[in-house]
Amino acid sequence: MSNSKQFYSDGLVNIERLLNGQDYYEIPVLQRNYVWSKDNIKDLISDIKESMDEDHTQDYFIGSMVFSEGKERKVVVDGQQRITTLSLIFAVAVARFNKNNDTDYIGLYSPYLYKGTPNDDGVIISMNRLKHHDKDNSFFTNLINSRPVGTTVTTSQTNMANARVTIEEELGSFNENELKRFINYLAKRVHIVSMVTSDLNMAFRIFETLNDRGAKLQPEDLLKNMLLRNLSDGSYDQVAKSWDNFINVLTSDNGKMLVPTSTFLKHYVMSKGHLVQKAKLYDWFEKRTQSSTVSQASLGYEINTNEGINAFINELADEAKLYVKALSGNFEESIDNCIALGVKQVLIMVLAAKKLDETKRKKVFALMESLIFSYVITASRFNVVEKSLYKIAGKIRSAHTNSALFDEAVKDIEALILDKKEQALTALVEFKMKKSDRKKAKYILSKLGESLDDIDHSGFTIEHIMPEEKSAGWKHVKESAEDYQVLVSSIGNLTLINPSGNSSLKNKDFDSKKQVYNNQTMLTKTIVESVNTGTKNTKHDKAIKAFNYDPVSGTWNRKEIERRAKAIRNLGEHIWFKF
Repeated sequence: MSNSKQFYSDGLVNIERLLNGQDYYEIPVLQRNYVWSKDNIKDLISDIKESMDEDHTQDYFIGSMVFSEGKERKVVVDGQQRITTLSLIFAVAVARFNKNNDTDYIGLYSPYLYKGTPNDDGVIISMNRLKHHDKDNSFFTNLINSRPVGTTVTTSQTNMANARVTIEEELGSFNENELKRFINYLAKRVHIVSMVTSDLNMAFRIFETLNDRGAKLQPEDLLKNMLLRNLSDGSYDQVAKSWDNFINVLTSDNGKMLVPTSTFLKHYVMSKGHLVQKAKLYDWFEKRTQSSTVSQASLGYEINTNEGINAFINELADEAKLYVKALSGNFEESIDNCIALGVKQVLIMVLAAKKLDETKRKKVFALMESLIFSYVITASRFNVVEKSLYKIAGKIRSAHTNSALFDEAVKDIEALILDKKEQALTALVEFKMKKSDRKKAKYILSKLGESLDDIDHSGFTIEHIMPEEKSAGWKHVKESAEDYQVLVSSIGNLTLINPSGNSSLKNKDFDSKKQVYNNQTMLTKTIVESVNTGTKNTKHDKAIKAFNYDPVSGTWNRKEIERRAKAIRNLGEHIWFKF
């Protein structure tokens, strides 16, 4: 790569000069996917048409593009979305002219797509104006030549195929004269600002400061560009492929992101013991490229060397695999519960604890579940605790070689939990289940039930002991309609029951319900019957003792709901706050 810092601007360039001048272009492998949606394309076409209809002699500006000089082609640093879309618009128009045997217009606009040029042997070959990188170029070539494209295998291919369909739909509403008028206006009157540099580093720097119609550059895109431009030419393609492998880990089979890359990168950095905002990710990483010592200390790699960059990206891919596996909800019970509660910050600890032995990992994960429960039940914002969590994660990351750090980290998490204890237990007693709280309620009840008998309650349903709709068997409850609904949704009035039992009960009276409760698991059986395990001092015996709940001797009412809520508080303290 050249070390020259020279760049120049062609100024305002119309699309005719852009695509039918002397230049040819290529999309480098480091570029993000083609991502323009149907709405992006429709907006572009409708905006241009609106300008044309208003005054066909006025110019229309669609932003700037940044290029770096290559050996045979200009490298598209900023403008991939627009130049690809423009090419597809001309491809659809040429296909329409071809269908109508309009040779004049075919000859006029096909050079915007490809042009015959002699090779070294003097043989005329067709050369695409725009070349995509190797994995997408054959597909793109078929697309602009209106040839069958087959099955898409990348996100860019899927989006480009969809883009062509959208363009066909939009231009299909134009009659022959309208289409010619539109394409002529697009070529002659639509402009960009072209900026060109002989240095790729400077091209990316220009890219980072621009904000135009193109898809907004994200911190992870800047990080990728920063890493790749620090490479020597010989390592460029391999590391670019490694980055694609990393991104593929975070992407589903249908091309959708399983988690935003910036979210993963933030959690990765925090798991290393550093706090960073998503918007500051690029700046944080860039500072590490300026000092090998700082980079090594922060990340374990020097991200300003070929070897360090490659090792760093490979670690990102490995940790992304662990992150996605844990995010899937079928990883480890405590982590699965945290994800079900909607708190992804627990994945910071999953990454930090990856080298710990199983016993220590489970200890950390169980404590994190307690911490997250205390924040969820109190409706507290978990990002507040991030200010402490990243420091703890840094200790855990190094604890596999230093047991003292593990003990210190455990005490730190316990301190955070105990700081929330009383507030959390008060919130548990006062918990009222709204429609949006069913997952939270199911989690609480399942944890309570499993502590008493270790039976999986995931297939059970929530039962309102006092029914949601007041029936004839509940006339003894004298509360107003509003107070009745508060009682019904209270934690003391909720239990778990197998689905068949729940459907048979509906709004039956309490005596009828008791007959079904007697055959349920411990959490529900305790309402009507004193229970014991037949053993002494097992974890279930301890839980039953902590619960300390006597069965109902009379009918079910406000007093009984409040009494059971207090017992649930005691059991909750035993489950989430006994270390």
